[in-house]
Amino acid sequence: MYYGEKLWSDEDAREVHENTLNILEKLGIEVQEKQAREDLAKAGCTVDEESRRVYYPRALVEKTLADAPAKFDMYDANGEYYITLGGDDVTIGTSGFAAFYLDRKDDMIKTGTYEALTEEIKLLEMLDEANHVQTSIQPTDMPDNVQELYMTKCGLMHTRKPLHLWPTNERSARAEIEMNAVVMGGHDVLKEKPHMMFNICTLSPLKMRDDACEAIREAAKVKVPCFFSSGPMGGATSPATLAAEVSQSWAELLAHNVLLQIYQPGSPVVLASWSRIFDMKTVTCTVGTPEYALMRAAITQLCKLVEVPAGGGGFLTDSNTIDAQYGWEKFMTGICGLQAKQNQTHGLGMLSQLNVFSHEALVIDCEIVRCVKRVLGGIKVDEEHLAYDVIAAEGGVDGSGSFLKTKHTRKHYKTEWMGTTVTDRRTFSTWEKETETNDIRKRACSKIDKLLEAHDYFIDEKLIEKLDEIIAENEKIVKEGKK
Repeated sequence: MYYGEKLWSDEDAREVHENTLNILEKLGIEVQEKQAREDLAKAGCTVDEESRRVYYPRALVEKTLADAPAKFDMYDANGEYYITLGGDDVTIGTSGFAAFYLDRKDDMIKTGTYEALTEEIKLLEMLDEANHVQTSIQPTDMPDNVQELYMTKCGLMHTRKPLHLWPTNERSARAEIEMNAVVMGGHDVLKEKPHMMFNICTLSPLKMRDDACEAIREAAKVKVPCFFSSGPMGGATSPATLAAEVSQSWAELLAHNVLLQIYQPGSPVVLASWSRIFDMKTVTCTVGTPEYALMRAAITQLCKLVEVPAGGGGFLTDSNTIDAQYGWEKFMTGICGLQAKQNQTHGLGMLSQLNVFSHEALVIDCEIVRCVKRVLGGIKVDEEHLAYDVIAAEGGVDGSGSFLKTKHTRKHYKTEWMGTTVTDRRTFSTWEKETETNDIRKRACSKIDKLLEAHDYFIDEKLIEKLDEIIAENEKIVKEGKK
């Protein structure tokens, strides 16, 4: 049974890790890029060129894990400290990448636009529960091969919070680094005070994509933190048993870390899992299941075992609308990761198995985050909080029987109890009369309008011009038939 911060006993966790080391050493990883295979061979791996298979010696895997920092800091766009990733710190943000969004104005699912993305980023700047920003909505009204650069531009323009970016190849990675350097004040500042990190996905089962290899090399040059994300589907691209799926996912993550660390020892990294199950009944890839939640705790425990920052999905749902299923899945997938001290959790605002983003959902999810944090915060016990004297004064023989007017109540009720913004606690008779706010989505929409109106973060027009120049240069490269 799973009741505490740890899913497994230490012995079970070590057994899973040992299974992973055997996978890497004896089964290997298919590395698609020749340059990466050559570099791994120089580092001590055995390479079969015919199958493109790379076999990782245990000593190299362990050395590169030791090279990865146990924690590192991220900075805002002004170069000020913002968050720490690692240890027991937990941070929460959005996830990518949704080709669709729910338009709150007409309740229709639509393909992503730059305008919808802009609203998302502005909201994230204003919502305290969001600690880092991944551009969730794909702006399909922008040119295909440089969409990720428009997403980067939008993030840099409308939030100071650390950005989680998506490089599609070597050119794309260089451009995203250059764009961040423009806003941060140069490559040296960006290296010293990381403001961005790369989201690099593995390919299951046991593969490393060529574009991932390219992005890793570019990241290593200026120590851009890498968020390696492995997402096998149990029963489809991994075994159906969870321990096996976690072992495979862990192997894919460790293989990517090896490549990063041989290029630049000490490069900051987050090892993240999106391991999920392939639902045989609906033939879908799910993210709102109990098994998904459990595997977040599993990978986090393995990260704690080897002392590297842990990441993964959370506050996710398979539901296609904001309903009861949405609520329990968001809470369930959120609390397991946070209880395990998953350092970086992604998922705010997403529904429909990560295919649809909703601005209302983003606001609602932030309330769910507060609920989870309050539950995990527990109950403080000391003389002040036991309040014997207060009970004696008001609840004793000579007391008034009411604690409403006491200084103790006025002092503590706002901090001891979680405040709400979209949760409804009115009586039925009041709720029935106030039709403009009797639905949670209506309440969320009302808050959205206020947040967007209050948004006040902007960057200089000259910086925007430089960002546009980088995008234009990359559009030209793509039109010329280059990558």
